[in-house]
Amino acid sequence: RINQELPFAVVHMSAISGSGIEPSQIFKIIGMSQEYKALRGEIRKVMNQINVYGYDLVTSLTNVAKATPSQKLADLFNGLATTIHTGGELKGFLDKRSETLLQDYKLEREKFTKVAETFMDIYISVVIAMPMILMLVLVIMSVSGLNIGLSPMAMAVGIVFLIAVVNVIFMGVLQAKQPAY
Repeated sequence: RINQELPFAVVHMSAISGSGIEPSQIFKIIGMSQEYKALRGEIRKVMNQINVYGYDLVTSLTNVAKATPSQKLADLFNGLATTIHTGGELKGFLDKRSETLLQDYKLEREKFTKVAETFMDIYISVVIAMPMILMLVLVIMSVSGLNIGLSPMAMAVGIVFLIAVVNVIFMGVLQAKQPAY
């Protein structure tokens, strides 16, 4: 969840840093925001290290970067710590990092779109074409005198039931593969 919220939070941080505000205040604003629920916990760790333990921002960012579950967030915090420590331009760093993170987010969404297209092709084959072919085979078998023991109504009900089960399975798999954002 942190990785999914991160591109938008970095864009927000970049916009805030453009106003010339002190870097620790950027984290305070993002941490108090209700928009980034997963990221808020990591931002609050940074703020706690500053306000409670008395560490400076660079030390707090490096400490939290070591313990965060997200590698992307750790890279961001380490980059921010380096930029602040060396006196680099924070706005420029955040702009570049937000571009990179948004590009990664876009690629992830495109990857899901390709997976959804593949599932659509399989769905069309299994749910639309297969029942029609199955019904055709059963009718031909019935007309040719091969007794399969099913009436046309029983065959239709069986196929409708099979289609319903396959639909539920496809919806479940598609929902499981879908990213949260």
